[in-house]
Amino acid sequence: MPSLTPTQQALFDALVGLDEGGAVLRLEECRTQLGLGPLVADLVLPVMREIGLGWERGEVSVAQEHLATQLVRSYLESLRRPPVVGGHQVWLACPPRELHDLPLLALALLLWEQGWEIRFFGANTPLHDLHRATRIVHPEIVVISGDDPRRLRAAAVPLDLIAQETTLLLGGRAAHQVEEELPGRVLPPDVVAAAQEIRELLPAARAV
Repeated sequence: MPSLTPTQQALFDALVGLDEGGAVLRLEECRTQLGLGPLVADLVLPVMREIGLGWERGEVSVAQEHLATQLVRSYLESLRRPPVVGGHQVWLACPPRELHDLPLLALALLLWEQGWEIRFFGANTPLHDLHRATRIVHPEIVVISGDDPRRLRAAAVPLDLIAQETTLLLGGRAAHQVEEELPGRVLPPDVVAAAQEIRELLPAARAV
């Protein structure tokens, strides 16, 4: 992986150093100066990916990884707008046993910022239940995202059922590994590009 930028390194050091105040300060500086898109795409997700890799290499402890994840999650959730009613409805979820939902939360924030009606189901979502809900509510788009391709493959049946009810999009690092095997359109790995693609798809999705 390329070296972290100075800004990314500063956030990484604060998170693994258990410096909550310093981490929030770095996050706030980036959001204030650059906006939400660069905050999640250029700072939060690359740093959290590096922390995950550090954990795999034994350089970051479980405690450090857990605290970093919870701190970043809490900060991102604090940026959620009040619920929107009556706008384009996009649902976002991870398949069963998939716990890595920070990239999906980042995507949800970008969509919330654009004023759409978002339902964020998060990690470990029972997709058969989600399918039943789509038959009642009829959202324009459902995004299913994950890091582990095994989790997406195991959800092939409910994914096919959801795709019959609405526009299905697959996101996360696993999506490109399974795109030939599963229904749905694969989103770009960059969350800003993914949000833009969803915006362009929404008029056609609404017409389905």
